[in-house]
Amino acid sequence: MLKPEQQSCTCSVCSGACSYKPGWFLPGEAEKAAKFMKMSFQKFFKEYLAVDWWNGPEYGQETFLLTPAIVGHPAGGEYPSMPTGVCVFFKDNRCVIHAAKPFECQMYWHGETGAKTRHKEVAEAWKEHQEDIAKFLKRKPVAPEPTWG
Repeated sequence: MLKPEQQSCTCSVCSGACSYKPGWFLPGEAEKAAKFMKMSFQKFFKEYLAVDWWNGPEYGQETFLLTPAIVGHPAGGEYPSMPTGVCVFFKDNRCVIHAAKPFECQMYWHGETGAKTRHKEVAEAWKEHQEDIAKFLKRKPVAPEPTWG
């Protein structure tokens, strides 16, 4: 069973963020999280990760990236359209991988602003790593059509 790191925050603001949508990893960070969990990356990907995307300046220019899976959605594939939900690593009101959590989670602190800028920066870091995403999925990633309303 996974045990949370004791240094993770349990305030309602941070818990709310972990319950809304997982943060994004920078390239190379998910592999470090897999090592932290003492798992091969492929097993870690299939059990705990998902592929999310950022739409570029014009719709249809998606940049794909890695993020923790959402509880109740299958890991190892793309997120559903407009994904929200509890991060798979959020257990007993704490982050199980706190010492190796995604960059966006590391930068989030008690409701600070700047998430949109950080989201864009992480997506831009993944632009040169799209072939890695296809390799992890064993196929070209596909972003689902957005659902509105």
